[in-house]
Amino acid sequence: MNIEAYWGLKEKPFLNTPDTRYLYESEDFVEAMGRILFNLKEVKGGLTLITGEVGCGKTLLVYSLIEKLPGSRFTTIKLINPKFSPTQLLRMIVQELGDEEPPRYRTKLMEKLQSLLIKSDKKNITPVLLIDEAQAIPKRTLEEIRLLLNYEDKKKKLLQIILLGQPELKKRIQEIEQLNQRINIRYHLRGLNAEETKKYIKHRLKIAQAKRKVFTPSSVSLIHKLSRGIPRLINTLATNSMYAGLLLKKDIIDEPLINEVYKELIQ
Repeated sequence: MNIEAYWGLKEKPFLNTPDTRYLYESEDFVEAMGRILFNLKEVKGGLTLITGEVGCGKTLLVYSLIEKLPGSRFTTIKLINPKFSPTQLLRMIVQELGDEEPPRYRTKLMEKLQSLLIKSDKKNITPVLLIDEAQAIPKRTLEEIRLLLNYEDKKKKLLQIILLGQPELKKRIQEIEQLNQRINIRYHLRGLNAEETKKYIKHRLKIAQAKRKVFTPSSVSLIHKLSRGIPRLINTLATNSMYAGLLLKKDIIDEPLINEVYKELIQ
C-alpha cells in the first residue's frame, strides 16, 4: 500500500516540485509577486532582485509568474543553470527570442539581440529574462547582465531581467556598484510563520483531496518549529512522516513520530 491509499489521498501532497496547483500564497509570496508585476507592467525599470533561503519557494515563484504573464504582452526566457559565460548568455537569449542559429561572435550576437528586442517592442511584447539560482552566475556574466540593461528607449528597458537566488547573491551584486545601482525592485523571501505553516499544510492536503485528518495540531506546530517555516523542509518532513505513519500503521501523525523522523533526517 502506498501513502496515498493509506492516508486517503488522490496524490502525494508534499512533493518538492514546482507544481503551481499546490501554491500557497503566503503574505511574503504575495508581496514578492506584487512587486515583480508592478515593475514589469508599470515601472518597466529593468532589473528585479529576489533573494531567499534554500527551499523558500523561489522556483515556484518563477513558475507562478510565468503563468500570470499574458503571452500577448510578454515572452519569458527561463534559465535554471546560470554557470555560463557572457557569450553563452547572449546566445541563449537570442535563441529563446527566435533565432535558431545565432551568430557565433559576441559583436554580432549583440547586434542580433538588439534587432530582436526592437522587433518585440514594435509588437508590444516585453521579453522577460528569469534567472534562477543566480548566486552561481560568474562575475563576468553579472557584468554582462548590467550591459543588457542598456537596451532601452526613452520610456522603458527593452529587456526585463529578474534574478532569483540565495542570500549571498545580494552580497555579490553589492560588489558590482554599477549593477547594484540598476536594481529597481528588491525583496527577500522568508520562511512561513506558524499560522502560515498550518494553512500551507492544510492547503496541500486539500489539493490532494485528503479524506481524513493526517496531522495533529501539535505535530503541525512541531513541523513549523523544526523546518523554520521553509516550504521544502516542511514538505520533506511531512512526506517522510506520512511514510513512517504508514509503516507503523498510525491513525494520525503526532509529535513523537515527527521527532523520530526529524532525527533520522538530520543524521
